Amino acid sequence: MQKLLIAAIAAGLSFGSLAANATPQEDIEAFQGYFKKRFPEVALEAYNDGVNALPQYAERRENWLLLMEFPPYEEHVEKGREEWATPFANGKTFDDCAKDWPPANVYPVYVPEADDLRTIVGDINKCLTANGEAPIKNLKRGKMARLVIAYKERFNGEKINVDVSHPGAVKWYEKGKEFYWTKRGQLNFSCADCHVHSAGQSVRGDVLSAGLGHTSGFPVYRTKWALRGKPLGTIHRRYDGCNRQVRAWNLPAQSPEYKALELYEAVMNTGIPLKVPSQRQ
Repeated sequence: MQKLLIAAIAAGLSFGSLAANATPQEDIEAFQGYFKKRFPEVALEAYNDGVNALPQYAERRENWLLLMEFPPYEEHVEKGREEWATPFANGKTFDDCAKDWPPANVYPVYVPEADDLRTIVGDINKCLTANGEAPIKNLKRGKMARLVIAYKERFNGEKINVDVSHPGAVKWYEKGKEFYWTKRGQLNFSCADCHVHSAGQSVRGDVLSAGLGHTSGFPVYRTKWALRGKPLGTIHRRYDGCNRQVRAWNLPAQSPEYKALELYEAVMNTGIPLKVPSQRQ
């Protein structure tokens, strides 16, 4: 692990400094260009398969493809569809709210009036409270993850295209970018150390996924989570897990830091089709 950290730091110096003062479009070109050069055999669209798309995972890919013939998340997806269609006490459903929502492939959405980011998780709870229902408290897994899937799956195949043209959106983007590249925790790791510079390398038997494509499959069914009986998770659940792994301070789901990070990752994933839900290791 120590050798991996040293290698990540050495590799990250030039890439991180190049990205420091770039525009979002320049960042997209640099970020995606880095992975195109590192994994030339992987098409941009294929990154929505996560680590399963990487050549280092080739020996396990056949097993993964067999698993996907009968995906382990199907029962959870069906339950989420039922929950989505279940009327509230006033007779309305989530569809009555969602008809006015942006397409899933453009989230997070910057709201100038509030100087805030709209997320699908946030919109689901706003829909509930607007219709006299209690908001969902667990924003990382369970019912919330199922409902996010129920909305996002209808946009599968649509390419991620988040708008950061507003100056306020750029500020949020820069916050997320800073979070992504900043080292934290007792292990002194950044998101980029694992998912950019060390992507494709193995740690304790697991292949580290590429940062490119991260948000395209969430919520995901994760094998590690399934062993604990709670298989589904939103992107913020994964952020929380990463922070714990590097022994950093935990942040709540839908915190400004995590929303900004979600925005940054989504912008880096521009052009990658949604594939929700997905299965991860």
